[in-house]
Parts: sequence; C-alpha cells; structure tokens
Amino acid sequence: MTSNDDIPSNPEAEAGVPAGARRPAAVERFRPSREAEARLLLLIDAFSRTGKDQVRYLQGRVKLAKLDFLLRYPRHLRRVLLAHGATSQQVDNIDPGDAPLDARMMRYRYGPWDPSYYAVLGSLIGRGLVEVTPLPGTGFGYRTSAIGAQLASELLADESFHHIHDRLKLLRRYLDKSGTTLKNYLYELPEIADATWHEDLK
Repeated sequence: MTSNDDIPSNPEAEAGVPAGARRPAAVERFRPSREAEARLLLLIDAFSRTGKDQVRYLQGRVKLAKLDFLLRYPRHLRRVLLAHGATSQQVDNIDPGDAPLDARMMRYRYGPWDPSYYAVLGSLIGRGLVEVTPLPGTGFGYRTSAIGAQLASELLADESFHHIHDRLKLLRRYLDKSGTTLKNYLYELPEIADATWHEDLK
C-alpha cells in the first residue's frame, strides 16, 4: 500500500538543499517546465481515461513518479517491460540508447523522485487541466479534466509526441500496477537499488 508517507514531506530538505542556503542550480530543480507539464498531463490522461460514464484515477504520487521514471528513461523501461510480460517485438521501438527525457531524477527513500512534481502538478491543477481527489489508502488520485483530455489529444496528434504515446500504451498495458509493485520492479534494477540518497539517476 502506498500513501503520502512515501513522498518527501519537505521536498527542499529531502533534495539536499539546506534551509536558507539554496543554490541557483538546486532551486531550478523545483521549477516546472513546459516539457514536464506536457509529459505528466499525457501520463495522467493515459492512466485515467476510460469509457463513457466511468471514473478512473492514476492513484497516488508514488505510482505517478515510478511511471514517469519509466517514461523518461527508455533504457530502464525496456528492461522492466521485458521482465514483466512484454515481448522483444513489442519493445523494438524503444531505443535503449536514447537519452532520458527532461532533467535527471534523483534517488529518494522509495526510489526515483523529481523535486519539481509539486510545482508541475500544482500548475496542471491550477490551470484546470487535472483534477485531484483523496482516495482511501493511496493518497490522492489524479485524472484529466475535459479540457485536459482535449489538450492531451491535441498533443498526441503532434508527431513529436509519438514516441511518448507508444511508451504510454506499453506502460498502461503491462505496468498498470500499484505504486508499491512498481517500486519493487524498479529495485530489481541495480542502478536504482545501489544508488545513494539524492543521487542523480542515469
């Protein structure tokens, strides 16, 4: 079971930024980027979109962070997919040599984490693109609003997002698991299990 206890309660301190002594480079890690906002919007949309009259949420920030890590790091996504049901033909389009999307994530107590999540989610929610609701036992659930779902569809129609769309379909099919299960999958990777706290992940 995942909960809000699985995420940093003081994100600046957990990212290794001493109070009153923030470095410019460290502060940048907390700021949202357009790329991150678009990616998380697409991720939330992929895991919350359902048929008519159905309500579905991406459950919990831990699950969101683990899925986002896999979406951003194609080398690790390919390995986890192959270990958990996907065939080599299905992951042919995932190039393990591709660079990670956006900035590096860091190792936190429960695996990969990005200090900018608070700002990115706040921006998406504040602009009415994502709706959030408390869920029993899993913290918060996230889903795209009607406006957010429309914007996600427009983004996916852009050729530059096709590789993200392909990865999202594989994530939804094979890795729609709880945050705890996804965390355990990632700990099968030495690069995650052996990383020290606050270390940038590769």
